[in-house]
Amino acid sequence: MYAPTQSENYNEWIEIYNNEDYEISISNLTICNNNILEGFINHSDGLSYLQNIDTIPPNSFAIITDGDSGTEAYDNFDITEDSISLHTDRATICGGLANEDKIVILSYNEEPVDALHYYSNWGAKDNGKSLCKLNNLWEECVPTPGYQNSQENIIWNYTIEINEFLPNPEGYDNAPMPEGEWIELFNYGTTELDLTNCTIKDSTQTRKLVISNTNTYTRLIKPKEYLVVYLNGAYTGFLNNEGDLEKIILITPGNVELDRVTYTDTKEGESWSKIDNVWKLTKPTPGEKNPDDSEKAKEATISIEKIYLGSDNKAKFGDNIRVKLNIYKGNATKEMIEMYIISEDGDKLTKTTKTNLGSKYTTYDITLPLQILPNCNLNYPSDDYTIIVKGLDTENQTKIPINGTTDNLCEIIRDECTEEEVVALMEKTKVETVINLSTAITGEVIYESTSKKAQRSAIYFFCLILILVIIQMVIENGKNKD
Repeated sequence: MYAPTQSENYNEWIEIYNNEDYEISISNLTICNNNILEGFINHSDGLSYLQNIDTIPPNSFAIITDGDSGTEAYDNFDITEDSISLHTDRATICGGLANEDKIVILSYNEEPVDALHYYSNWGAKDNGKSLCKLNNLWEECVPTPGYQNSQENIIWNYTIEINEFLPNPEGYDNAPMPEGEWIELFNYGTTELDLTNCTIKDSTQTRKLVISNTNTYTRLIKPKEYLVVYLNGAYTGFLNNEGDLEKIILITPGNVELDRVTYTDTKEGESWSKIDNVWKLTKPTPGEKNPDDSEKAKEATISIEKIYLGSDNKAKFGDNIRVKLNIYKGNATKEMIEMYIISEDGDKLTKTTKTNLGSKYTTYDITLPLQILPNCNLNYPSDDYTIIVKGLDTENQTKIPINGTTDNLCEIIRDECTEEEVVALMEKTKVETVINLSTAITGEVIYESTSKKAQRSAIYFFCLILILVIIQMVIENGKNKD
């Protein structure tokens, strides 16, 4: 009892317990380096009482009170007569049990055997309650000096609050954990807590989620840590996504309300997070601290990490290169990413490579290909060109040098109209003549564009016209002889 509602000068006390199977001599005990004496001093008359035993029997309780001017604890608390009465050789226990925090050390033969550092946020401050140890946990409880602590005496001090929840996940809301809807709890206290049989209710108060090993990976939550409770398909629409105000209510096994949150319309893939006591839609962070800069977490980013150029580590016209990207989607509703290379004039040197990114607040590491045009007509010089990556309402770019053309990339086309071919054609028409074509018409290209196809067709057309002219000349010559 560190903060009694009565006078603190005479009503503080500490209960100790001998859990050994042998008695312990009081003369060997000290508390906070103060000797412990048998009996207690009554403040009202200054007399000592119950100074009839100098040991603590096995499995027995003892109550330590203030010395000097005495105590009123035996008048104001129901201390069992079966407990051993003790007091310190100083005016107060450990110089007074402070109301905010205090370290108490119990020693035997000058060796520490137990210690406690308590804090006011554990409870039992100025409310008539004491701190009790049960199952190695300190809790606020109804004072029972000299009696066995029990679950019935514990007033559970659940330092738990609702910290974040995801009412509208991407995909199936009722998916099994760790997918689907979830609620995150935070332990703002200094004691590990067991949340078994705590419940979460919705606005109807008829549907409740009992915390158990079927909807969370652990029921113990350490100080300043988080615990995620998954709906795990228990109900359809437990956390409503739109419409009227929805409530989430956290309740202890003893039906004491710990926390409640009211919210309305939400966005798919975004969670409600408590940041500086204000609820905001943010990137979901189950089991982690909520983002301090929630707005920045919503922004998509594109980073060009690396360009793979092949074994020669150079880019040429006609090459197929790969670009490694790191993309954070944020809360963007758009999904498409586009990538291409352009010249200073804005001409595209590649086709556009596209991909879709679906999940919000997800980081993607991807590698995409780009096929550089062959530049067969040499319209573009060796120079620095720009890779553009854009989408999700953002973009990034970087320069890439492109020099020369990839060897043996394009089809080699040979177009000829030779003397032998013309003579053979003439023989088929049974016309004898001598045609002297000193040179063959040939063409060689690296890449056969539409214009080149037209040029090649023109050559064939020219050869045909030439043959027709020769035939006409032969015919005219024959007529002249006749």
